[in-house]
Amino acid sequence: MSIKLPREAFVALAAVGWADGSLRRSEVTGLVEAAKKHGLEGEDLAAVERSTRSAVSLEALDPGPMSTWDRVVTYALASWLARLDGVQSTSETQVLKELGTRLGLAEPIRERAAGAAFDIAVLPEGGRPERYDFAGLAARLRERLPHLAPREEG
Repeated sequence: MSIKLPREAFVALAAVGWADGSLRRSEVTGLVEAAKKHGLEGEDLAAVERSTRSAVSLEALDPGPMSTWDRVVTYALASWLARLDGVQSTSETQVLKELGTRLGLAEPIRERAAGAAFDIAVLPEGGRPERYDFAGLAARLRERLPHLAPREEG
């Protein structure tokens, strides 16, 4: 099942990456690859790419129209991005907490989403952003949070 997240979700993900004061090449690659894999193109993709060149904040995120599943996926991706450079700083942890609050996700859901992202990241080559298995993340989230996953059509 293809997941299409709004560009605001990816700009918020950039805010998580910028929380430690810089966005490393691996984080930029991971963010742009995630945006592409989750359906962004054209001006929406360009907005995400701009968010990798100068610091942005969570203020850009309006989660109102996002489904609960989209919020979970966004949080999982943010958890992955925060650890992509090998270290999750205190400022990144704080921004992740703010993101979870803005998304309206309870702490147990946040923990399961972050755990799913980590499960995929530790697979062979999972630490390489261009090889991160986004479909695998969706599948792992379905396993960990089946009650929140949308029903598959077919």
